[in-house]
Amino acid sequence: MNKESIILLGHGSRRDDANNILKTIAKLIQPKFPEEKIEFAFLELAEPNIKNVIEKCIHEERSKKIYVMPYFLYSGNHVSRDIPDILNEFSIKYPDVNIKYGNYLGIDEKLTGLVTERIETLKYEKQR
Repeated sequence: MNKESIILLGHGSRRDDANNILKTIAKLIQPKFPEEKIEFAFLELAEPNIKNVIEKCIHEERSKKIYVMPYFLYSGNHVSRDIPDILNEFSIKYPDVNIKYGNYLGIDEKLTGLVTERIETLKYEKQR
């Protein structure tokens, strides 16, 4: 059976507490995918860098399938151009590794539910 890895990819920040959110999300997701190794990576401004994590998945984890899940809300230049360019570079370099790119978070009923909850919390806090 081929090993598989999942990379949760965020933008990256100069603030460690911001980057730790992605690290925590990766830990929370891991139990839902017990057969795969969940990694987290950043596009810029923070480590681990996406390129280094892909190399790690290929060489250390011996993954033959890598799923890259962008933890981005919308499709800007990074999501639509920069990340696909990086993944294409690795697909050429490692043709025997299947790298699949997921959809950004975007518009989803689950996200609207979360935003609604946060607004309700904010309104409740203002009334106190």
